[in-house]
Amino acid sequence: MSFLRSTLLALAVSIPALAVADEWQHTAVAYMIGASIDGTAGVGAVEADVDVSFSDILSNLEFGAMAGYRGDNGRFAVVADLIYMALENDKAGLGPLGQTRAKAELDQLIMELDGSIAVTERLDAYAGLRYWDVDSTVTVAGGGPLGETISGSMSQDWVDLIYGLRYALPLGGNWTFILRGDVAPLGTGADFGWHTSAFADWRVGEHASVIFGFRWLEVDYDDGEGANRFLMDVGEGGPAVGFAWAF
Repeated sequence: MSFLRSTLLALAVSIPALAVADEWQHTAVAYMIGASIDGTAGVGAVEADVDVSFSDILSNLEFGAMAGYRGDNGRFAVVADLIYMALENDKAGLGPLGQTRAKAELDQLIMELDGSIAVTERLDAYAGLRYWDVDSTVTVAGGGPLGETISGSMSQDWVDLIYGLRYALPLGGNWTFILRGDVAPLGTGADFGWHTSAFADWRVGEHASVIFGFRWLEVDYDDGEGANRFLMDVGEGGPAVGFAWAF
């Protein structure tokens, strides 16, 4: 208990001191992902592919919003990220009893909060939490034992503990290249997950930047049994473009 009190006291003293000692810079980002999704979603005994290509995403995306924040003082940084997508996919195929049609609806909220420390001038190491909240409805017409329609719907949420690295490389002029990647190892919320992104930051003014690049997220979550089983084994992401404001 004395060790815990000492640790809390040290944090209480050091964090305000860091904030005062160095000026913090804040950056807010709004961006869009031209996402594709590839994988399988399942509820109970009902499973369906949720493969949506980049060319089809606009016709399958009901709503999407992405935003981010980074605050840093040179050595330490705090990063937050939010992705919300409501997606519907309808596919036809050939099953054991003939023609089938599978429909998958995914409403997903992904929120992330990280803390990082500079390892070198260009390399940061970070750790944090990635929260998933997914509503999934899967319907397969012609998928039952007698060719009838079967359906399942369930909501699930979990938190992944993530570890990652971020590398920032000045390219000259007003350009910076930023590479970021992390993993959520076995034993956290999902069975496994990983994420990577690569962005070019083009400063177009004293406070404003345009960013564009690529982002990809993979998650393998399988929980429960029988009618209570929830499966989400997907990869999602694609090219992204956004606007950043530093203050």
